[in-house]
Amino acid sequence: MVLKTSLLTLPLLILTAGCGSSSPRMLQSVTADPANADAKNFPDGRVQFVPTGTYNKPPKTVTPQPVTAWLASPSTLATIDQTGVAECLPGQMGTANIQVGVAGDGPLITVAQLTCP
Repeated sequence: MVLKTSLLTLPLLILTAGCGSSSPRMLQSVTADPANADAKNFPDGRVQFVPTGTYNKPPKTVTPQPVTAWLASPSTLATIDQTGVAECLPGQMGTANIQVGVAGDGPLITVAQLTCP
């Protein structure tokens, strides 16, 4: 019985021995779909942005990429909720940058633009 147990653990030891020898999986970039949106072309002017993360190792892309925060800038032009749905404020015209925060990645990243009529 001892021989069977040690033979079963040998493949695990071989598999785990190689785990620490490679570089960690790292986020390289974040994008959003749509990258450019005109609010007047969406129902009720509400645009759902979906983030995608690109990594250095498989799986190379993750959609939706988990984010810690959403921001529309300037906030006087548009708002965005924490699910990624953005809309222009009444009577405002211009372009807002859509930004996301990713855990452990420092400052917010601009991933898209929203045009307000």
